[in-house]
Amino acid sequence: MTDENPSTVIVNMHGLLGEQEVIQMEFEAELLQEKEQFVFDNVAYEIVRIINEDVEYPVVYVVILDILSQT
Repeated sequence: MTDENPSTVIVNMHGLLGEQEVIQMEFEAELLQEKEQFVFDNVAYEIVRIINEDVEYPVVYVVILDILSQT
């Protein structure tokens, strides 16, 4: 049986809008690359750094690119 959902990994995300602490979340494995862009809760982000060594879950640092309209 094949899995139709894209594979995801658990990451510790730093830099999400409105979040002062790290957020642990599932993220699509194929998008987990530096300079990759994604949208989460109507905010566009770019991944600027990923730390995979000596951590239980990858540590992902992002910057905000744009806040999208909710209309």
